[in-house]
Amino acid sequence: MDEPTAALGPAETAMVGELIKQLRQEGVGIFLISHDLHDVFDLCDRVVVMNRGVCVGSHRIETVSKDDILSLIIKGALPEGWHPRTEGALQ
Repeated sequence: MDEPTAALGPAETAMVGELIKQLRQEGVGIFLISHDLHDVFDLCDRVVVMNRGVCVGSHRIETVSKDDILSLIIKGALPEGWHPRTEGALQ
């Protein structure tokens, strides 16, 4: 899904979010592209960050913060001293 909540109002955004959660509970895998970090943290199990066409990070959502993701987006690197847990990380 590429930006499924773009240009939607709050009520419609909530409906789309609930549909995605229901599909996930039913075992449907979804590849969600979003610039909305609220959606990412609410709906995703993993996050992959691209910077200029290169994958600069791929982690389970519970191992990163919004600041970590923003650092990957802006700088293409994690903050100094940040070491994600390796359990569940995509390599």
